[in-house]
This record gives sequence, C-alpha cells and structure tokens, in this order.
Amino acid sequence: MDFSYNIFDLNEIVVVFSILLHLQNNQTSNTMSLNKRISAFEQLSICLQDTVDGKKTGNSQLKQQIEQEQFHNPWFIPSFVSEAIRAIAQMIDRKQIQQWILPYHDLISAQQTSLRTGVIMAGNIPLAGFHDFVSVLMAGHIFTGKLSSNDAHLLPIIAEMLCDIEPAFKNKIIFCYDKLPPVDRIITTGSNNAARHFSFYFQQYPSIIRKHCNSLAVLDGNESDEDLKNLAKDIFLYFGLGCRSVSKIYVPNYYSFDRLFAAIDHYKNIATQHNKYLNNLEYQKTVHLINAIPFLDMGILIFKEDPALASPIGIVHYQYYNDKDLILKEIASYGETLQCVVGKTGENAIPFGKAQYPALNNYANGINTLLFLIENFIN
Repeated sequence: MDFSYNIFDLNEIVVVFSILLHLQNNQTSNTMSLNKRISAFEQLSICLQDTVDGKKTGNSQLKQQIEQEQFHNPWFIPSFVSEAIRAIAQMIDRKQIQQWILPYHDLISAQQTSLRTGVIMAGNIPLAGFHDFVSVLMAGHIFTGKLSSNDAHLLPIIAEMLCDIEPAFKNKIIFCYDKLPPVDRIITTGSNNAARHFSFYFQQYPSIIRKHCNSLAVLDGNESDEDLKNLAKDIFLYFGLGCRSVSKIYVPNYYSFDRLFAAIDHYKNIATQHNKYLNNLEYQKTVHLINAIPFLDMGILIFKEDPALASPIGIVHYQYYNDKDLILKEIASYGETLQCVVGKTGENAIPFGKAQYPALNNYANGINTLLFLIENFIN
C-alpha cells in the first residue's frame, strides 16, 4: 500500500479538487443542527431495519447489494451482511444516539467545524468502518473515508441513503478508493503491521491508530442451552473474522464440550457450503494431524487447548481453569489486545450473544472516538 504524497497524479488532483468544492459548499450552506443529525440517523436506522426485514419501505439498492456482496468478497455472505446491517440499525436508533452523546451534547451543539477527518477502514467484516462514519458526522467533521477493497460498496450506498434523508450531509461525506487526500485528523484500523506503518506515516497528525484485537468468553459450566446458542453466534458470525469474534474460551476443569458443540452445529449448513472457509478448516486439520497436535474436531470448528488469545480461521482456543480470580488477572494482562469479554464473569462482561452488537460507547480498542474528535472544541 503506497501512501506517498510527494507526487500527485490526476486522480489525486480530482479528489483534492472535490475536497475544495465541499469546503466551499460548506461555507455557503446552512449549518446542520445536532438535532437534525440525530433525526437523520434515526430515520436511517428505520430504513436499514426495514431493508433487512424485507419490507417494501426498505432500500432496493441496498437489498440488491446484500445479495451481490459475496461476488466481490466471498466472506460477505448475504445472511452475515444482513446481520451486520441489523446490528447497525439497533446501534443508531434515537435513544442509543442520545445516550451516547449526552456527556458531550452541549459541547457539540455549540460548535461548528470544517475539520476533515480521514478514516482508513478495515474490510474484515461487513461495514467495519460504520462506527467511525457515524462518529465523525455526529461530531460535525467532514468524513473522508478510504474504503477497503474488501468492503467498498455497502457504506457508499448507506451514505447515499443518509443524504437522501438529510441533504446537508452531502457536503460532509467524501469517499476515496486510492490515496487519502489532505486531512486534519486520522483514524485507521488494520493489522499490527499496518498500525506500525500508519503510526510512522501519520505521526504529524492527531490520530487513532488501531491494532488488531481479539475477544474471549468465560464459561462456568452452568450455561443454559440458550446461552450456548448465543455463544455460538459470538464465535461463528462473520466466520470469526471480527475483532469482537470470540477466538478463545476459558472453561472449568473437566468441562464437557458436548452441549457447546451441539449449539455450534446450528451453523453447519453455512460452513459446509462455503468453500473458502472449508479450505481454511481442512488446512488447519491437516497441519495439526501431520504435526500430531491434539485437537477436538466438531466438524465445522476445531477446538484446541492453547493459551494464546488469537486463533486462525476455523479454530477456537480453549483453556481450563480452577480459580476465577486468577482468570480475571490473566484477562487483565491482555491489555489493548483484548476487545471484549463474553459471559457472566467480570464487571464489564458482555452477555452471551451480544459480542457482535456493540453499543455506540463500546469503542474499538477501548479508545473513545467521539472524545478524540471533539478535543479541538475542548482545547
């Protein structure tokens, strides 16, 4: 990925020119009140929900794209794309947004800004960059998004829906598909290697540089069948590719996996019909068998005893425990590499089945995006 800005090609000049036009339009257009922003996202929430529910009031272009995404990115199957949109619809209803911005309401309401926030988005799961999108726009900044080639179609359609609801957003949203044009602030999400690159290249900018994270679950053996069914969703949704996907579970000594395996079997049809996932799974099974590494084979997933938090596609690590207090200390030691904890252990634990449905204040990597964006108002 080339981020050199020393020589501008024709495409870059066009993008920069579009930025200038947006800024000029901003200076002449009416400012958008915070209440208008909230109302627009509330209406967007309803339209997104109607779309995934198959209602006539849904957006036909988005409905079509949900079905077509798998041809651009085989990991984005329709059911998973719909689930990502459903989670976003829940995230941005009026009550959720009002609670989210409450600590900053007066501050955001009293300010206007033409700051341009550049967002380099990940493409590991559908609409991974949406939270940054809503954060930048609610803060009143100009959103300048560099789309991942793995997820380049969904967010522009949703942005167009938002602009149809509130045309004033047209001057606040810019997408680019190659190099990022000049901006005032930077938010990036990517691998640890990408984070090192971004940290060096964007060192002169106020920035949020996110690294890869993983999530885990803590079981005590008393989980209901419904709990385990929900945990299966936390593990398998998006094929386990998200930072909020559970990649490791802690289980008590002598834990029986039978009921958990039965719950995960719910995803058997999806797994067995997906060639890329099956190829990864078969590769991992072969490697483990050749190297005589023990594992539990439950068909569509491998469970492997391993203390590591991160696990490859198709594998979930597990670790036995005797003492929950020791487990809590170990969990705390993961620091910024841990996104969330699922289960009933720990004061910040997320209920089973809710890992992939974050609230607006469940910030990626634990970094308060909204506060970062309004720091210029405070200073």
